[in-house]
Amino acid sequence: MQIKKIIKIIGNIVMIAAVIFVIKKLLGMDIRLSNLRNGKVIVSLGICFVFQTMIIIFSCYPWMTFARVLSGRSIPFSAAMPVYTQSNLYKYIPGNVFQYVGRNQLAAEMEISHVDVACATVMDIFFCLLWTAVLSVLLLGGRIVELFRQYGKGLLIAAIVGTAVIIAVVVLSRLKFRERFRKYISRYAKAFDKEKRPMLLSGVFYYLFQNVVSAAMYFACLTLIIPNANVKDLAMLTGAFMFAWIIGFVTPGAPGGIGIRESVMIFVCGGIHPDKIVLFVLIMRIGSIGADIAAFIIGKVYASKISK
Repeated sequence: MQIKKIIKIIGNIVMIAAVIFVIKKLLGMDIRLSNLRNGKVIVSLGICFVFQTMIIIFSCYPWMTFARVLSGRSIPFSAAMPVYTQSNLYKYIPGNVFQYVGRNQLAAEMEISHVDVACATVMDIFFCLLWTAVLSVLLLGGRIVELFRQYGKGLLIAAIVGTAVIIAVVVLSRLKFRERFRKYISRYAKAFDKEKRPMLLSGVFYYLFQNVVSAAMYFACLTLIIPNANVKDLAMLTGAFMFAWIIGFVTPGAPGGIGIRESVMIFVCGGIHPDKIVLFVLIMRIGSIGADIAAFIIGKVYASKISK
């Protein structure tokens, strides 16, 4: 009980820090009201805000599903969603890890293993990256080769480092916690039993559906902001936006100056529509921040009503 209270206090402190960094992020953005007066821009901002809010709220589904399968416990949506939407806000805290660490609050609340929740988070990240990569490659077509020439080195280094870290953790766990390691491996092997496969696969393929919805949203917003672009260019820009998210995710802080998403999209379209692309990315960022805040508030209200 005491541990739960400590975790709750720490969570509240981190949440306050996250809110401060969200405000700092908004104040640091170059938002010109003149850019937001256009009707099509306002519509695209509204589309982004609504869809992103819904996406964040239901993005807890695959993570929750993996946690259910690995722990063997029935974890309700009402328990997972508020934790997920709150921890999602932690991504604004420098370090890019707090949003994942924050998810382990679910382990304390549901009295399940922190290892189960952490492994569910790792699976969640992997399949999110996988399906985003698949869809971005399909949308980019032949342009993906040029992007890999430009950014492939950074992605390769990130993949090598990530793989090395995972191998190191597995080896150390096996050497230092041999019996416990065997116990978890034995239990996790049961997650692939025939009766659990449908649930597991629903989590695996959820991000394919989510990325299709996200791609449709980006395409619609690009159509409004760059109305004179053809369908092929809009599809490539959509793929470039998703590809840039992967680069930004695996290589935090790169590159300096112009944002990674702007630079990738301008590179893909050969320098055409640079002002419109910068405006599109700005709109997506404003809508995304608003969606993060809205999802957090909805999660809190939902948790409050459930507890009553």
